[in-house]
Amino acid sequence: MSSSQRVQEPPGMATVYRATLDALAARGPRRTGITHIAQLTGTNRPFFYRNWASPDALLRDATMQELKRLLHLAREVPGPLPPPRCLGVRRVVRAARLLREHPVVAAMARTEPALTYAAVLRPDTLWHRTAQHWLTEHVTAHLPSGTEQDTATLAVLTTALPYALIPPAESPDAADERAAVDQRLSQAVHACLGLPLTCPD
Repeated sequence: MSSSQRVQEPPGMATVYRATLDALAARGPRRTGITHIAQLTGTNRPFFYRNWASPDALLRDATMQELKRLLHLAREVPGPLPPPRCLGVRRVVRAARLLREHPVVAAMARTEPALTYAAVLRPDTLWHRTAQHWLTEHVTAHLPSGTEQDTATLAVLTTALPYALIPPAESPDAADERAAVDQRLSQAVHACLGLPLTCPD
């Protein structure tokens, strides 16, 4: 069989998801379509409709995979580790920064602010539930399960979401601004968990 007759291998899921995220970052969610993603991956529309029921399903899967990746990264807190209960605070701050500085979040905030606000306010979405589960496992696990843990988890999530989904304005003092935002969120999460406002050294 000649090279021109060879059947092209379909792209892997990681390739498709990466292309989808790139398209979202460049165009925003409303202007990201199957045709454009197909061009980026060197495939065609039938391939996508064999694997996803709709364009929204592809966007959901790609963004969910990326959210899970970022939350996994957020568990790896750099530097000297704080006391165990403050470790959860550091993880929340790190997760919020990773999301806030992600190009897809920036594109959402720029092109579809209503979707950003909905992501903050609607607790019934898959992304919201995924974040809540991660917090229960890695931030509020030390609390007794039940009402106390659920209340603290929801308080942390509600507090952190605006910090995670609203990118900072560009500033010549970007490093200082990043540190200030992280510090404000850290103090707020400490308060949600009933801890002193700063971690002891």
